Amino acid sequence: MEEVTVNVIDLNQCDEDFIKQLIELGAEELKECIQCGKCASTCPMALAGLEFFIKRIIHAATLGLRDILIEDPSVWACQSCNRCVEICPMDVKPYEIIQAVRRAAVRVEACPASTYEGLRNLYRFGHAVFPKGFEERRKKAGLPEKPPTALSFDELRKKYQEVLKQTILEEIAPFPLD
Repeated sequence: MEEVTVNVIDLNQCDEDFIKQLIELGAEELKECIQCGKCASTCPMALAGLEFFIKRIIHAATLGLRDILIEDPSVWACQSCNRCVEICPMDVKPYEIIQAVRRAAVRVEACPASTYEGLRNLYRFGHAVFPKGFEERRKKAGLPEKPPTALSFDELRKKYQEVLKQTILEEIAPFPLD
């Protein structure tokens, strides 16, 4: 007889405070989800074979399975395509739920190191992705060494940093906001 593996969720792990936290962090429509699966039908995470794709993440969030969500790297695999938002018949905004879970993870410092590097770069330079040696590559391509963004305008970058200091980043940043 073939052995069958069944994943069972221990409902004693449900954390009502975590559900409230997610709602406060931007997942206002969380409880509207009817688990129809339309989001999963368009999710690249599901198509890539990840165990936790959008439908399962939302289900875990509605159950308040904090530890599962905080520890699972799938939350960070979301490619922000927003297909799930476009197709949801209940206007749940699944991407916002992913963002709320990410915010909760950042609050307890449970996210990939690359996330912190991106936040640091966003704060310091106005760009989350800040490749080294970009000036030379831009120059070779006939572009100005610095892109025409906050990076090129120090006064604008400083204003941007002041705005960021008024967000949750001030509270959760694992680096100094100078």
